[in-house]
Amino acid sequence: MKFILPLVLLTMLGLGCDDSGTSPVVPKQFYAPPTEPESLIANLQTAYRRREIPEYAKLLGGDYKFKFQPIDANTIGKQFWTRTEDSTGTAALFKTTEVSQIRLSLTYSRRDTTVDHSPPVDSLRIRIQTTDLQVDQTDGTTWVVDDQQDFFFRKGRPANKENPNHWLIYEWDDLPSLGVPRLSGGAVTWGLIKVLYEGTLP
Repeated sequence: MKFILPLVLLTMLGLGCDDSGTSPVVPKQFYAPPTEPESLIANLQTAYRRREIPEYAKLLGGDYKFKFQPIDANTIGKQFWTRTEDSTGTAALFKTTEVSQIRLSLTYSRRDTTVDHSPPVDSLRIRIQTTDLQVDQTDGTTWVVDDQQDFFFRKGRPANKENPNHWLIYEWDDLPSLGVPRLSGGAVTWGLIKVLYEGTLP
């Protein structure tokens, strides 16, 4: 009798098995709906930590550009990367066996809706005031990024087959800071992290 009562209670509460005879599985949601720019910043951090390139790519508009710091642009030979180039470089970072773990924490400021940047309609900027990106390699090296970043967001455009209720990143500026050694003592720019693992994948 003492075993029947808990079974009855579970059935009444809907916590028992489903029609297939197995317990229903509720998937854990790691990503927020992209209905606010701040949600994209949260999702970017999650995508980096979980190293999931499809989720990262969802954040970027078709017109997206990643703008390198001037010192990196001179070395790389490009002022910016397109969405395809950025996704490819980031995929190499996420998938390479040379990286054991990625840790990322971003602290950002309030929305700036008065950006003099000739932006698309319904666009805004959010500055990352504090960047803490650490990339651990299997050889014991840890690369650290702490420069500020500017993210520019816009609403989706139906003409581009984008959801008008969703936000997208259309530009990411890696902001220079003075006196930071590059590839020395573990300090690097985010732009260099993006290009560092090109060619490491089969």
